[in-house]
Amino acid sequence: MSALKWMLPIAAVIALCASHALANNTNASAADVPLTDDECRAIWNTAAGRSDLGRDGAKPYVDDFESVDANRDQKISNAEFKAGCKVGLVHKFRKGE
Repeated sequence: MSALKWMLPIAAVIALCASHALANNTNASAADVPLTDDECRAIWNTAAGRSDLGRDGAKPYVDDFESVDANRDQKISNAEFKAGCKVGLVHKFRKGE
């Protein structure tokens, strides 16, 4: 299966989850703002680099791990991370900063 065939469904699921979460959240924060491609890439390089991102590694940047882990394999791939950035599920800054 080509990468595009599985990436599109992942992005659609993440977008649906994010829109549902945002619609039900009246206290939307800066974390809900989609990140630019450059911001997303910089965070990925800091958090994961060349490997998939586990729950602990994602924790500083992702509040809802399950929403970003679209295929439910308990790790976030680069494609899932990018899709999460585009819909505001990834934080620009570490929590507490």
